[in-house]
Amino acid sequence: MSPMKRPSYLRIDALKELGNIGSAHAITGLSELLKKRIDVSITNVDIIPLQIIYTLFKGPESMVSVIYLEGYSDDFRGMMFLIFPNPEASKMVEMASGKKVTDVNSMDEYSLSTLKEIGNIMCGCYLNTLASFIGQKIMHSIPQLSNDMLGAVMDSILIDLSMESDYAIVLETAFTLTQSKCKGFLFFIPTSESINTIFDALGVE
Repeated sequence: MSPMKRPSYLRIDALKELGNIGSAHAITGLSELLKKRIDVSITNVDIIPLQIIYTLFKGPESMVSVIYLEGYSDDFRGMMFLIFPNPEASKMVEMASGKKVTDVNSMDEYSLSTLKEIGNIMCGCYLNTLASFIGQKIMHSIPQLSNDMLGAVMDSILIDLSMESDYAIVLETAFTLTQSKCKGFLFFIPTSESINTIFDALGVE
């Protein structure tokens, strides 16, 4: 990707609106999955260089739960990630299942499946919203879940995108159930051609 200037306010506002629309759809999907109302809101949006993703956490050694999938069409490609720092991952599972979780590595299959499906809904709703704006049908892969150090997860997943993606769209995401709250990060890492397709479709410079 060519050098990129600091994103304009119009671009950030457009991305936040995309995130808000995707979140609105995700609320319905999550509520149906969990049989309870979970509100989802986008609290912050930015476009950042890939190499500073780690600064949003506690470095590449941070233990996280990552749900990820690839979105693609004929001329559109990118990776979607929903990342929870481990304390937040445990909290998300407790909110979803009502089970007390002390360690994500000891979660049962039901809890792991629930966490994966939460990521699938969040990532899928964002991609579907993007698809409606760019006028393309975006397919996506089956979601995968990894509990590991952030650096290990990101390095292994992004290796084949490293030559064509330098930036990530990051949407800080808040999940709320009654008095319980949980924070995660939704990332979209598109190819350079794909990010240009998004902004051309949105009509923002």
